[in-house]
Formats: sequence, structure tokens, C-alpha cells
Amino acid sequence: MLEKVLSQAEKNFENHVDRLQRYIRQPSVSAENRGLEEMASLLAKEINELGGIARSVPGVDFPVVYGRFDVGAPRTMVMHSMYDTTPADEPTWVVPPFEARRVADYENLGECIVGRGAEDTKGPVATLMSAVAAYRAAKVPLPCNIIMLFEASELGSKSLPAFVEAHTEELRGADVCFWPWYTQKSDGTNVVFLRVKGLMTLKLRCKGGEWGGPQNAEIHGAHSTWIANPAHRLAAALASMKTDGDLDVAIEGFYDGRNVPTPEDEELVDKLVARFNAERALIDLGVTRFKQESVREAIRARCFQSEFNVAGLRAGFVSDSGHKVIVPHEAVAALDMRPLDGMSVQNMIESMRRHLDKHGFPDVTIEPLSQGYAGGGSPPGDWAVKELLATYGDCGIDPEVWPRDALAIAAKLFTDLGMSWIATLPGHANRRHSANEYIQLKGYRRSIEFTIRLMWRIGNVVRNAS
Repeated sequence: MLEKVLSQAEKNFENHVDRLQRYIRQPSVSAENRGLEEMASLLAKEINELGGIARSVPGVDFPVVYGRFDVGAPRTMVMHSMYDTTPADEPTWVVPPFEARRVADYENLGECIVGRGAEDTKGPVATLMSAVAAYRAAKVPLPCNIIMLFEASELGSKSLPAFVEAHTEELRGADVCFWPWYTQKSDGTNVVFLRVKGLMTLKLRCKGGEWGGPQNAEIHGAHSTWIANPAHRLAAALASMKTDGDLDVAIEGFYDGRNVPTPEDEELVDKLVARFNAERALIDLGVTRFKQESVREAIRARCFQSEFNVAGLRAGFVSDSGHKVIVPHEAVAALDMRPLDGMSVQNMIESMRRHLDKHGFPDVTIEPLSQGYAGGGSPPGDWAVKELLATYGDCGIDPEVWPRDALAIAAKLFTDLGMSWIATLPGHANRRHSANEYIQLKGYRRSIEFTIRLMWRIGNVVRNAS
């Protein structure tokens, strides 16, 4: 029966490519509030056409697509992904970003589709739909019940917590949540991440006031010897919150509650150090070195530390062709932080506030941009992790296994309901959030095969797992 489904997926591959192109061609840019309703309706309609029952549910900001395929199977699998994208306003696109154009031998990677969402995450959503479509076309019953839950999360998954809370009883019966994500590197190495980090976005703002600095407007730079500069003060505040060399967070209490690495996690790090191609990773990232002095230290930081990233700074006047001599009256920093599982977003903000007050920056304000969420996932010995890795084996793939990745997904919402959480897909895609986002079609083909096999294992092999 499984081979019949795999054969049908191969036979209908061009239909699956059409599906991916159709998704990309429907813009759904949350930052521009463009096309979200249309994309949600498109997905709900397709789930219904594939034999499920779906609807687009109004959310706090954008709709949530909720679909179910109830086939009376003992196990239930939640397929969680997102349908929105970032803007495609970069000037260096080689093709129009919403045409989903097939490009032959793109950058020596074979045939690819180039377009916004190819990787993040129209491609993975199309993979899930194509796998279900293959079972339906082959006239083979789904091996497990499927719940499809697609959100708009580029601005912080605002609608998801309320939705999950409202549907707790329906979701609580599920066995596993699967987040599809292309994690194959450009050199062909496949990667599995067992856990992910959370996300908190915020702004730090420093205005002139009683502490000093211009209160209402910029003043001439000649006054900088005796009038304080908010840009200097904000830079000092930021520097105080990082350790020497920008290696870690220096805020007392910031990491309270985090789950410390287990011996099994450290064993995975040992294996990664032995096989990780650091040189290739640096090339792919477009950088020359890691902050750390050794590959082991870099891997451990990636897995076991929280990001504290200054994504942008704004103050005063900057021009490539000129200069304006001023002391600005305001400086703003945009930050993103990625809490580990066990950490509390509220504690992170409170510890930051205490730090700023203690170090003489009570005037620097903290402005959260979202409610944030902590990280989560499943440990190495979890039954669903074993089935995920066994599925890679079924496909003839030996992946790198990482204890955690910095990808931000609200996995904890699902693990708190008692289900396992697994992620990743074979297949290479790249350049999310930047120009010329692409997916290799040979990887897309493999990802559909993988998902078909994973569904089969979840429904049949682990039926009696504890």
C-alpha cells in the first residue's frame, strides 16, 4: 500500500509543482497586510477538496486555517506551519518574486523555483498537501488522522495561543505535532533539529530627558561636549547587557528556568563536532569566522544559548553622501531574543529591566512588540523522534542531529498538551527573508516522499508506542 502511494506521488509530481507555484503566486505578506485572507481561503478550500473538513478562523491579527482528516485511526498527527511571508521588496530579485518561475540549473543547483515563500513556508505547506493528495489519488486511506493548523506567524504568532486555548480539547488527543522545514544544506547534508527556541521582539528607546540629552529635538553637534547624547547612552546600555566578545547575555537572571543540556544532548554535540563541515557553513552564511574560538564552542552556543540580537539601530542622521552635525534627541534599537525551553519571556523582560536600572539606565524604556513565546521540542529518546529518524533511514539518509536550532516556533503550545514535537524535511531551499528565495525541485520531490513515509510510520509502526 505504501509503495502504491509513493508511486502515485511520483506520477503526479507536476501537479504537486503546480500546487507550490499556485501558493507562491498568491501573495500573503503579513507586514503589508496583503493577501492573508485570500491565502487562508485558498488553503481551506484545498483541504476540503482533498477530503478534509476545514475553515478559515478569524484570529487576533490574521486568520488561522484549521482542517481535519478524521479517518478513525488510532493516532493523530498535527501538521503545523504558516502561510504568510515577509515582503519581497528587495531590488536584486532575478525574477519577479511572486511569479514562482522555474529556473533551469539555478546557481548550479539544478531546476529550482525562485519566489517569495519557496522556502518559508509555501514550500513546506505544499509538501504536506501533496503528501495527503498522493494518498487520496492512490485510493489508500490515510494511516493516521491529520489536523492541519496553518497560521500567519511572521509578526509573532499573535493568533496562535488564543486559537490553541480555544481548541485545547480537540488538540489534546493528538499524539505528535510535525513542523515541516527544509533543513538540507547546499552540499547535500541533511539536518534534524530536535528542539527549537522561542521568540521575543522588542524595542529599547532612549530619549533626552531629566538624565540629559536634547528633550524635544536634535541640537547642533557642537554641544556634544556638555550635552549628553541618547545614541551614546543607548549604545552603552546595549553593551552592558553582553559579555566580552559579544559571546553571551550578561543580564543577571536572564536564563532562569532554562532546561540545562542533558548527557544525551552533549553526546549529540560530540557527534556534530566530528562531522560538522564548519568551512561549508561559513561559506553558506557569507562570513569568515564564528565568534567562538572553536567549532565545539560555536555549536554549543548555537544549541544552548539564547540569542540577544540587535537587528537595527536608529538615531540622528546618516547619509552616504553627506553629514549633518547634530546631537539626536532619541535613539532606538530593535532586538530579537530567542528563549530556550524552560525560560520565561516575562522573566527575560523583568530581568532586563532590573539590569538597566541597576546599571544606571532607568530612562531606557523597553517596548515589547509581541507577547513572545518560549522554546520547546522533544528529547533524543522520544518515540516520535525515533520514528522521524527511522523515516530518514527509509529514504537512505543519515542526517546530522542537533539538540536544538535557533529557529523560532511555538512548539511549547503543543508539547504542553502532551504531544511529541518533531520537525525538518529533506530537501534544499534557501534565502528566506531575502531576495531570490528558492527551492530545489529534486528536494521538493524528496520531501513529499519523506512526508508520505513519515505519515505511514506514525500511523502504523508506532501505534502501540507508549
